[in-house]
Amino acid sequence: MVNVFITGASGFVGSHVTPILLAAGHKITAIAKSDASAKKLEDQGVTVIRASLEDTDALAKAASESDGVIHLGFIHDFSNYAHAVKVDLAAIEAFGKALNGSNKPLISTSAIPVAGIHNPSELSPGTQPPRDKSEHLVTSFASSGVRSHVVRLPPTVHGDGDQAFLTHYAQQSKKAGFAGYIGDGETHWPAVHVKDAAEIYKLVLESTTLKGGEILHAAQDAGVAFKDIAAAVAGRLGVETKSITAEQAGETYTWLSGFIASDTVAESQLTRKWLGWEPKEKGLVEDIKSSKWYFEPGTETKF
Repeated sequence: MVNVFITGASGFVGSHVTPILLAAGHKITAIAKSDASAKKLEDQGVTVIRASLEDTDALAKAASESDGVIHLGFIHDFSNYAHAVKVDLAAIEAFGKALNGSNKPLISTSAIPVAGIHNPSELSPGTQPPRDKSEHLVTSFASSGVRSHVVRLPPTVHGDGDQAFLTHYAQQSKKAGFAGYIGDGETHWPAVHVKDAAEIYKLVLESTTLKGGEILHAAQDAGVAFKDIAAAVAGRLGVETKSITAEQAGETYTWLSGFIASDTVAESQLTRKWLGWEPKEKGLVEDIKSSKWYFEPGTETKF
C-alpha cells in the first residue's frame, strides 16, 4: 500500500484510475478545484486538497508527503494552449524538485505523437511541440533519483463518459447527415478503452522492474483506419459514409479536422512486455457499435 498523490483524479481517465488504486489498497490524496469534484472524490475516501494546477506550492508539498505522484491533470483549453502547457511544465517541475533523490515514482501523461512521425514506438522521442517539452522534462528527472515515467495516451480514449474526439465526431456527423473521412479513409487513429488505459497507471506505479525514464504507450488499437470509424458511426446514426476533402472536413468537423487528417499507427509492444499489460475491453470499432453513450441525447463535447 502506498499513498499516491494524483492530479486530474476526477477527470475522465482519472475517475477510472482512482477506483482501481483504491481497490488495490492504496491511499489517495488529490487536488480538486470545484465543490463537485471535491465531493466526488471525498465520497470515495480520497483525501482532497483544494487547489488548482497553478498552485505549485501546494503541488510540491503534497508530492513531498506522498509515496508517488500520478499527474493526469491538464487544462484542456485549445484557445489558450500555450498557457495550458506553461502550467503543465510548472507543475511537473514542482513534482521533480519535491521527489528529487527519493526514487519515488512520478508518472506523467502526454499524447502519442500524431504529427512528424507515422509509426511512433515507446523509444521514439517526443516530436509534437509544445507537449514534447513536458516529456523531456519528466524523463530528465530519472538522472536525479526520481523513478519518472511518461504515459502517452492516444487521440481517442473511448468509453462511457468520453467528451472528446469521438463524441465530437459523432455529433457533427449527425448534424451533417453523413460520417465523413478524408480521401480514401486510410488515415489511422490509435485508440484505447479508458479502463485499459487506467490499468497502465496502476501497473507503472506498482512496477518493480521499471528503472525510470521509460515512455509507455496506452495503445490498445495500434491504428484504426478512419473509414472504419466512419462506417461504425454511420451505422449507428443511420446515415451514409462520405469521402470529403480536408477543406470540407474543416467545415464539417471544425477543430477535429486536423486530427482526422493525421495518420498514426502507434506501437505498444514494449509497454505490454514491460508491464504485462493486456487490454481486456472492447476495441474502438466494437465500442462504437455497441455504445449508448456516444449517441444519447445530451452527450456533450467538452472541448
